[in-house]
Amino acid sequence: MKDLNLGMFKPYDIRTKIEKLSQENLKRLSEAVAIYYKTILKAPAVVIGRDARLYAPMVVESLCYELRRAGLDVFLNPLPISTCQFYYSCMKHPEFGGIMVTASHNPGSYIGLKLMAPKLFPLADGCGPEGGIAKIREIYLSEESIIEEEKGECKTINYLDDFISYSIKLAGLEENSLKGMKILIEFLNGSAGTEITTAFQRLGAQVESMHLVPNGLFPYGDPNPIIESSIAPAREEMKNGDYDIGFCFDGDGDRLDLMYKNGKQIVPGLNMAIIASKLMDIYNGEKKEFYADVKAIPTSLVEIAKSGARIHIIRNGHSFIKAKLRENCDKGYFACEEESAHYYMNFPYDINDRSKGYAAIENTLFFALVTAKAYKENPEQYRKALNLEENLFREREWPLHCEAAPEKMPEIMDRVEARMVELGATIIKDMDDGSDLDATLMRFNLPSEFDKTTNLDNTIWAQVAQRISRSEDAMCRWEVVSNSKEECERLNNEVKQITDEYVRANLAKY
Repeated sequence: MKDLNLGMFKPYDIRTKIEKLSQENLKRLSEAVAIYYKTILKAPAVVIGRDARLYAPMVVESLCYELRRAGLDVFLNPLPISTCQFYYSCMKHPEFGGIMVTASHNPGSYIGLKLMAPKLFPLADGCGPEGGIAKIREIYLSEESIIEEEKGECKTINYLDDFISYSIKLAGLEENSLKGMKILIEFLNGSAGTEITTAFQRLGAQVESMHLVPNGLFPYGDPNPIIESSIAPAREEMKNGDYDIGFCFDGDGDRLDLMYKNGKQIVPGLNMAIIASKLMDIYNGEKKEFYADVKAIPTSLVEIAKSGARIHIIRNGHSFIKAKLRENCDKGYFACEEESAHYYMNFPYDINDRSKGYAAIENTLFFALVTAKAYKENPEQYRKALNLEENLFREREWPLHCEAAPEKMPEIMDRVEARMVELGATIIKDMDDGSDLDATLMRFNLPSEFDKTTNLDNTIWAQVAQRISRSEDAMCRWEVVSNSKEECERLNNEVKQITDEYVRANLAKY
């Protein structure tokens, strides 16, 4: 029996190594997607974008062929673009479905699909009409065939200029607003370079762009700002180049890491604490409910709460977060950040007419612009953020690869949780609305909720977050943070003592 590569159907998107996507399986997948968009979503057309990956054109061609064969029109930007520019393209055609061909921050050997229903509703496993990706998987397995109709048209689109103008206006900036700033931007040969560099230059900033040209070979390292070797050259340039701030983007441009002038990262939560009030101003103070990543650093939560935002912990996963933001927009929810450097917001379709509604999406161009604006207005607040961060000790999320024995992952995680309980941890597994966090948050000397009165001074606290990765196969992840170096190391070592046993037994590897 041929390998059907069912592992590509992830909880939040479709993603696989290209070597596992045979031509036959690509055809079957494209046909299943076309049938779903035609018969389940009943979309009149589909917006398609793609990033710089070498195999993205092949996948786009396959999707276009099958969608058109099913009678659907395709609105295609054939150039490499960011996922954020793709989302904006979908905002221009909200009645259409959308497909972004990308594998985000993964190595160049990966390819995937991010899927949107009409009205920019994210599709995931169990999220979307008749189960979303689960239904596409079912159609894929059934080998149901397309009932051919009159062939759809393929129309080219390009909303680069509109996207830049929209983002600049929403950020409250005008021509030359950032004049005098010197900014370093590392693109890791991804697909966001044109929009980001053009916008900052239009605003008068002096921009130094590193690895600007899209290149699916990713010759300077995986397009992931978390990987130190990939961004080490940018850190070094920041130290030597007298820049105000620096930004690092991932392969499809939907992750935004911020660097201070000394090359050190300012964590997303502390940046969000600085810009949260500016975001709430966009809604005239009518939206104050904020979703924070399950791994959000407690210091960041305290600072965000000081801005007046009310904090709610949310599970990881871009599709889940966007669905929750969209669902609760009318209840005052405005934004979210993940410690993986993803920023989300309910963006107005029309800046001048909010009655047209909001789309829960990512737009790193907008967030980079707001961040630069905040820095120019008050650089001291970023120095203070860095000082706060320097008093933190963090083992940034690290993986345990369990391909040799994936069935052991629940056992490993149960053992870690049990040990943390023995050491005095409070366990959090649910959001405040009762939804599953899809992770375990283990807190020491920390409150269950954070508000503007929360004070962590004179307290030694720690937090351990553990989860199963939903974007990589057979992988567990842990992150430990504390205001005590000794406590951070102690708890991280407690986790490692357990995981080391499985590594020594050749059941897992680091």
